[in-house]
Amino acid sequence: MAIQFDDWQDLKVAFEVARLGTLTAAAEALDVHHSTVLRRINNLEKSLNARLFHRHARGYKVTEIGAKLFTTAQAINGELERLHSDIIAADSTLQGSLLLTTVSGFIDVLSEVCEQFQTLHPQVQLQVIMDQKRLRLDHGQAHIAVRAGPRPDEGDYIAQHLAALSSGFYASKHYISRYGLPQTLAQLSVHNFVSGVAGYNGKVPYFSWVDENIPSSQVKLRVSETSEATRAIVKGLGIGGLQHDVAAQYSDLVPVLPNELSWPTDLWLVTHHLVHRTAKVQAFSQLLKTYFKQRKLS
Repeated sequence: MAIQFDDWQDLKVAFEVARLGTLTAAAEALDVHHSTVLRRINNLEKSLNARLFHRHARGYKVTEIGAKLFTTAQAINGELERLHSDIIAADSTLQGSLLLTTVSGFIDVLSEVCEQFQTLHPQVQLQVIMDQKRLRLDHGQAHIAVRAGPRPDEGDYIAQHLAALSSGFYASKHYISRYGLPQTLAQLSVHNFVSGVAGYNGKVPYFSWVDENIPSSQVKLRVSETSEATRAIVKGLGIGGLQHDVAAQYSDLVPVLPNELSWPTDLWLVTHHLVHRTAKVQAFSQLLKTYFKQRKLS
């Protein structure tokens, strides 16, 4: 008798539990509630009339039957991913949507390129997805990623170096008029700061520096997006870290101890090899590379 699935999403959720080992990890990866993961596992086991997992205190371990099912599911998932990428790669025309993902703080840097692309190719709808999570290019979640940090090393990704950027501390003139401009590291002990929320700071070097060197009582505001930190610093809520290129767009901002506190980082253009040569990806990529090359020469 043929296997009947009431909902193929149940299999996808169960596969994530098998891959990650716990309901919590699977729920976080899928961005759903813990109870949703449990419900879908129960639905799948009921529809198959088979136990797919051994439950124990440390998590979920697949049964022999479960291992066979998930091996097949993994193969099916791989074929679907390849099919999806082939369909995208077949698009050799400048039309439809182009999905760009980056973190929120970089939209100020990328806005000029986005405007150029929209002017040159109005028939393409540019969608910018600003997310601290790294979207999966191999799953079609985005066509292009602009990432800061170490060179991306995913096997099927093509990473091209765009620029060497740096960041430092800034304060608004309004803040300085009230609290003064620190002249030494020791003087930072009497100032207010803007930083990131827990769990986010490790991704941003100047947020990490604040957590490691500044008492929490001096951190007057924590944010979950670097763009919100920019607004807070411009409004005078405290001293905070900014990319120098972003800070340069605000005439009211003044560098704080630029010789003592600076954080370099590399910026990367990342694409998946199956869509790297498509017309839309190439058109945007060339504009982006030209923009940063001209900035370097100026």
